[in-house]
Amino acid sequence: MRTTVGGRSTYGTGRTPGTRTGPDPRGGVGLRSISGSFVVALLAFASVLGLGVATASVASATAAPAATSAPQVAGRALHALRDGGAPSGMVRAGVAHHDSSNPHDYSPVCTFNGNPGPILSDVTPGEVVAISCSGWLPDDQVLAFQISPLALATGSTDDVDTGDTANLSSDGSGNLTGSFTVPDPFAAADPQAVCPPTADQVAGGLLRCGILMSDGVDDSPGYVGASGIALDYATVPTVVPAAPTCVGMASTPDGGGYWLAWSNGRVTTHGDAVSYGDASSLTLSAPIAHIVGTTSGHGYWLVAGDGGTFAYGDAGFYGSMGGTPLNRPVVDLAPTPSDHGYWLVASDGGIFAFGDAAFHGSMGGQNLNRPVVGISADAATGGYWEVASDGGIFAFGAPFDGSTGNLTLNQPINGMTATRDGGGYLFVASDGGIFAFGDAGFFGSAGNLHLNGPIVGMALDPATDGYWLVGSDGGIFSYNAPFYGAQ
Repeated sequence: MRTTVGGRSTYGTGRTPGTRTGPDPRGGVGLRSISGSFVVALLAFASVLGLGVATASVASATAAPAATSAPQVAGRALHALRDGGAPSGMVRAGVAHHDSSNPHDYSPVCTFNGNPGPILSDVTPGEVVAISCSGWLPDDQVLAFQISPLALATGSTDDVDTGDTANLSSDGSGNLTGSFTVPDPFAAADPQAVCPPTADQVAGGLLRCGILMSDGVDDSPGYVGASGIALDYATVPTVVPAAPTCVGMASTPDGGGYWLAWSNGRVTTHGDAVSYGDASSLTLSAPIAHIVGTTSGHGYWLVAGDGGTFAYGDAGFYGSMGGTPLNRPVVDLAPTPSDHGYWLVASDGGIFAFGDAAFHGSMGGQNLNRPVVGISADAATGGYWEVASDGGIFAFGAPFDGSTGNLTLNQPINGMTATRDGGGYLFVASDGGIFAFGDAGFFGSAGNLHLNGPIVGMALDPATDGYWLVGSDGGIFSYNAPFYGAQ
């Protein structure tokens, strides 16, 4: 399908509804001549970090050829890690999973500053970590690098520091001594990938960064060439509870009220909005990302960053991506006009369709200038729009009514809403700036105000065609729409 987007032509690719478009998240880049060796290699990493591993002689194995590039090693390792299990201590249970179907008998045994793991405490950026190992292949080439815990959720090398690596070698007996310098600063392509992790990441289950060592060797019988350790930084508590923030809002169909959704799953009501329950009592694998109301106003959906979907009131549950490894986190949900299905969109533009939601294309697997931050359904055509943080619009089965993709914005776009007839849409930026296209009316913005927190969402008033903006602190800004209170 060909769709004109802001003067460009993009091509969507079809797939069975409910499955991901673009690259398989378990795929990997080629590395030497190996085929799947890192699936087992990363299982060894998980074992060294607390899952248990037996050791034995490796005299019958042979060394692998020299590695290619650090991004290739990291990419293959991360994709395999999502199938093979997460290192103990780096992420909370449920953020990544362990597949015990790939057993192994032995792998290298390493200590880091004399510590066999699973966690090395009181680490500081720039610290030189002494490494001593036995059990590598004779005369083996081993790469050491640091990964953010975010990499375990995304599987992306954008969340790995591939520029600060250590190339190490074992001797003829498979023994290895060397060192790895903890990057200062940790530098990954994704600005959200940081070491030590942020308080919000820790609260969401992304607990620690880690050092990974791997040789990428072809599977020898029972052998896996990997080792590693999780890192506790001296400056960051092991667990830092984060205060919940408001993440979005939805209006009632008569315009008489609205719901606010919070990152911890809480839903608060204002005006004539009625509570039908929330996820605040659940243990979430990822924070809630958005809320969307049903057509009747007698229910709503919450969607979390891991693709988990929660239905309340008369909102139907038609499936979710919860528990399925994703390339990038889910950022928004849009229901179909019948409310008998919905689309989820991830920040890489990948679309997941459930119920009667038809797949019209996606940006999954395409190169984006900025991440996708929202989706809205077109009530007139049954298609949908994706919006990126630079205001670029990607239209699938829906008309293109304009974008800010070629403008320089003061602050990034972080949400959109479509008009009731599908004839236009509005964007909101984190500074409260509003951008209206098609038949959407402009009634003012918060772009010139000093805000206590960034704007995180907006909702259309069905009665007046005005709109509300909501900040991360639950503050409400009304434009041609009644004010029903803030949190």
